[in-house]
Amino acid sequence: MSKRKIRTGIIYLILIAATVFVLVPIIWLIITSFKPRGEIYMPSMPSKWVMDSYTELLQNFSFDKYFKNSLIVASVTTVLVCIVSIPAAYGFANYRYCGSRKIFTGCVFLRMFPFITLLIPLYIYISKLGLMNTKLALVIANTTFNLPMSLWIMEACFRGLPNELIDAASIDGASRMKTFLQVMLPVSKPSIATIVILTFLNAWNEFMFAFICTSSENAKTITVGMTMLTQEKGIRWDLMAAAGSLYIIPMLIIVIIFQKAIVRGMTLGSVKG
Repeated sequence: MSKRKIRTGIIYLILIAATVFVLVPIIWLIITSFKPRGEIYMPSMPSKWVMDSYTELLQNFSFDKYFKNSLIVASVTTVLVCIVSIPAAYGFANYRYCGSRKIFTGCVFLRMFPFITLLIPLYIYISKLGLMNTKLALVIANTTFNLPMSLWIMEACFRGLPNELIDAASIDGASRMKTFLQVMLPVSKPSIATIVILTFLNAWNEFMFAFICTSSENAKTITVGMTMLTQEKGIRWDLMAAAGSLYIIPMLIIVIIFQKAIVRGMTLGSVKG
């Protein structure tokens, strides 16, 4: 057997081991969510597959509302971040004016601060606007946290594209807006997909600000709702397993959808030899 085949075999074994290591807890979580309450601590398949945990979770803990709130906050945050960061990054990458690099550096510099250091000033700002205990407050906070990262990624993407694309579009008579929409955006799909995934996941997983600024069912997110499953007598692991199973569904969907966009973008323009 050649060294190349041995090396390939080792790589595949490592990848399979890593996949199993990641998937086993998720599979265990899903199986546990369908177990009767008396079998939660049994390391075996359920004797009977039941939906009791999901039923109790939705009826007694209003988890459907928390799920909906998180979905709204994460989706709106992602849309806002894309609408602001993509055109702004294109402008920073392709047009120079007095102080443009300083402004860009200042925007990205916010990402260097730990989240906890921005929590108090942002809390005061939201409180003075009268937006406490609203989904709008969470959207503003999440947009503030995710915008610098997205701006940085997209600026690097646009700066790395060849200027010949813009020159060719100008020769063909395309306006700046048309060049941006019809030429630059299509070839930037991998980076756009990246910021969509990262922004959605960050907003979906955000806990600290949502925990501090929300107290009613109309604004609480799923991360805050899961803390309610911790009771005086301990954690309801059956409900926690059901909540965790529901929690990962949107993240899996968004990654699967936009991962395909990343792969398509990476192969864009490839030519058969």
